[in-house]
Amino acid sequence: MNFDQISEAMVAYPELESPSFLQGLLMGLMCGDSDLKESAWVKRILEEADIKSVKESFLLVLHELYLEAEKGLNGSGFELELCLPDENESLKFRAAMLGQWCEGFLYGMGLVGQDEGKLTGDVSELFRDFGDIARIEILDLEEPTDEEESDFMQLMEFVRIGVLTINEELNPVEGSPVMTQQPPTDSLH
Repeated sequence: MNFDQISEAMVAYPELESPSFLQGLLMGLMCGDSDLKESAWVKRILEEADIKSVKESFLLVLHELYLEAEKGLNGSGFELELCLPDENESLKFRAAMLGQWCEGFLYGMGLVGQDEGKLTGDVSELFRDFGDIARIEILDLEEPTDEEESDFMQLMEFVRIGVLTINEELNPVEGSPVMTQQPPTDSLH
């Protein structure tokens, strides 16, 4: 699902900020709690936003968002796409949404009890960086230069790789055991 599709489904729920914030929140919850179930995240979002009733179409969007986030975090790393406006939107708007994405991510991590004081190493540093990006200054981006466009693309990639790093650090996946012996066969020697 892209930014516009999610945005359209969220029109009735302005409490949820933006598609970027929503995906960031979900990713933060998933990185902070690797056992997070889909029903638990939907319930948590509705409670946090104080939403009393939802349309079935919105629940389907949340379902798709959950599946894509799970695939993005647990796949090869290439599947993870940040939910941001496309390149036809102004850099100012895209930068604001990247800031909201990071704000949502940190909010989600906070909801599951992960805060900067408990984290160490790269994760702690990324936490601070995401906090800086959440406060991104967008006033000077009315007429961006090619260099500012390039900087923004690098910042998006930094956030994407940062999320994967945080997830890997907090939720390491154990590899298959190394086979040291030949597996048994049915033939006799």
